[in-house]
Amino acid sequence: MASIDPLEQLRQRHSRLERLADQVKALERTREDLQGAIDDYNAFQPEIEKGKIDNLEITATNHSRQIADQEVNKRELERRLQGENAAKVSPLVVWKYFTAEQKQIRSEASRLAVELSSAKQHLSSNQEALSKVRADINAARKRISDHENFDLNSSEKRLSSLGPEIERLKADHATDNAELERIETNIRPHTNERDRLKSELATLNADIARANRFEQELSSASNSYERRMIHEECEKKFGTGSPKQVISDCRKKIRSLENNIPKLERRIRDELKKLERTIGHLLIDGNNACYEGQSFIGLRAISALLRELGGRYKTTVVFDASIRAMLKTDTQGVERALGKSVNMHVAPTKTAADEYLLKLADQDNSAFILSNDRFAEYHDYDVVKSGRVFRFLIAEGKLMANDIDISLNF
Repeated sequence: MASIDPLEQLRQRHSRLERLADQVKALERTREDLQGAIDDYNAFQPEIEKGKIDNLEITATNHSRQIADQEVNKRELERRLQGENAAKVSPLVVWKYFTAEQKQIRSEASRLAVELSSAKQHLSSNQEALSKVRADINAARKRISDHENFDLNSSEKRLSSLGPEIERLKADHATDNAELERIETNIRPHTNERDRLKSELATLNADIARANRFEQELSSASNSYERRMIHEECEKKFGTGSPKQVISDCRKKIRSLENNIPKLERRIRDELKKLERTIGHLLIDGNNACYEGQSFIGLRAISALLRELGGRYKTTVVFDASIRAMLKTDTQGVERALGKSVNMHVAPTKTAADEYLLKLADQDNSAFILSNDRFAEYHDYDVVKSGRVFRFLIAEGKLMANDIDISLNF
């Protein structure tokens, strides 16, 4: 069943290109990271790192001792401050509050509070410093562990394999991109025409909507003056003052467009199918191509076709044995007439060439037959079932084969 969107094949190709580009970027990042890891491994000096750990552990021990002393000091300050605060009296006890003793207690409590605050700050600072030193020690130990567990040989092998892998993906991307550009260039006239027709269809539908509004305004107009103004506005917009005429004309054009757009989309699908096709081997039914209608024209059309094809495909011409009598020559004479570079076979006497063509094409899924025979009796051959038989027409000195974009005079 054909895709609703005739350009679905192109969208799939664009998606494949995006995936290839993403794969290349991912592998390039992997290569960069891996090269960095190898460089870090080669530059890493475990003994220096172990020396750093020894120094950090000494620093950590010093911080721990300082913290222990500061915690003892903090607790002592807290105890003394608590005692001073307990000795204070309420300001309501006026006869005691203003005594020299109470003033001394309040002064000492204030001093102890400042000293305790400072002690807490120093303790917190040392605790943060100890945490950082311990984190640095753990990080250094991890670097040593990572270095010991790093598989240099495996990493270098993987790094060396990434270059060819990236280049292969880039080559695939370039090939696919060139193929997509070729297909889009060939299909662009048809897609541009489809876009033009769809734009015209949208414009016509918008015109019908506007004309309908004019018709509604005419129906609700209260007097002849209002109707005349509406008719004038309609004529200014569409060249005619009759909304009904505008609607009728637009609908006729829409019917034509709605008939033509599907035909054009079928043409696009057919062209894409043709452009997407990979022809590895073209087998030509030689006897077929020796006739224009009922008239025998010899090898003129085949010779012109072979010249036109050049080296586009691997090409083989297969004749019935009757060709020798029709050309009044032998097999070597046929070969000389076509040229020594042409791959040619003449079927054995009393044997039709049809089965030879079919058997040759059945061996290769990229092989196609150029023939006007329908091979109805050979329906079991894959080349027939899969539609790998191209038709052609010879008329008025011209050979035309649409499936391979051939139209030539001979």
